[in-house]
Amino acid sequence: MPLNQPIQKRYFSISEVAKMLDVKPSLLRFWEKEFKEIAPKTNARGKRAYKQDDIDVIRRIYDLVKVQGLTLEGARKALRSRKGASSERGKAAAQAVQAAKAAPAPIADDRSKERAQAVSKLKQIRQKLLEARASLQG
Repeated sequence: MPLNQPIQKRYFSISEVAKMLDVKPSLLRFWEKEFKEIAPKTNARGKRAYKQDDIDVIRRIYDLVKVQGLTLEGARKALRSRKGASSERGKAAAQAVQAAKAAPAPIADDRSKERAQAVSKLKQIRQKLLEARASLQG
């Protein structure tokens, strides 16, 4: 690990996770019972240690239940469908990589030309913004 980078925490306590999401720890314990996807490590005394993956799942559940207003059952179904969709996307991406290696380079179509033009315009706008910021700072 390079010396100039800050140390990243691997495990977070239930109170730290609760503060991140602005919820009570009791809600996290309840969700842990309701969603098998949340599985923090526990020590002999029962103290929970959440990994970043657990926190990501909890954030998804929070979004589904608190923001989108789904029921717990609806959130379970949404998590299952997202998990299936992400694995399907992963399979499709792997197949696309294999096909790209085997097939010759595709001919650029109208969409790729439009995209290239849009990227070019955005780069120009970015350059102008950077110049404007520099003139305001200096």
